[in-house]
Amino acid sequence: PRSDGLIFFHHLIMCFCHYPIINHAGATLAGGGDAPFSTWLSVVGYTSEVSTCLMNYRWYLLQTLEADWVGFAIVNILVVISWSYRIGLFAYLLLWEIIPRTPQYVETKQLLTYTIMFSGHAIIGALSVYWLQLMCKGGIKGLLTFRKKKSRQLGGTGGFSFGDDIGREVQDEKVEHNLIRQGIDEVKGYVDGTLFQSSSKRKAS
Repeated sequence: PRSDGLIFFHHLIMCFCHYPIINHAGATLAGGGDAPFSTWLSVVGYTSEVSTCLMNYRWYLLQTLEADWVGFAIVNILVVISWSYRIGLFAYLLLWEIIPRTPQYVETKQLLTYTIMFSGHAIIGALSVYWLQLMCKGGIKGLLTFRKKKSRQLGGTGGFSFGDDIGREVQDEKVEHNLIRQGIDEVKGYVDGTLFQSSSKRKAS
């Protein structure tokens, strides 16, 4: 994606938190002396990325569908379930796996690795809550109904914005509402004559 700092920040944190696991010594430090724990934590954390496959397919449908399709609603439901799992997973890891091991990290003097581990899980969990809330902003109708959107490119170079595509149903509703309001105002102006008066003033000026 382009022009999306949050998703870049998210992946940067993921890389920073998981890279020590590729080496046994790094895994031992990251686990506060317990290499199997940090390896397990990394593997379990990566299961949250199952939502990425669904998000990619959802984005493909947003770009290619021409009309509403029941499969779009099913994919969106699965996306919401996967993101809910993601939020629950990070809450569980923080409250029942990471925080109870605080004394172990203090004893082994690995406070830096503990801080990185704790902060990484907390930040990714918070971003997941934000993105799920953004996705559900349009309500049930927005999740279950597809409405074709005029395609646009970012900066004339192609690509897409993760944040924009997540919340596109809400944006579409706002644009549609503004167009309806503009149409109503023009009709009122036509009826009471103010539309022609404003046009005459613009020509005179």
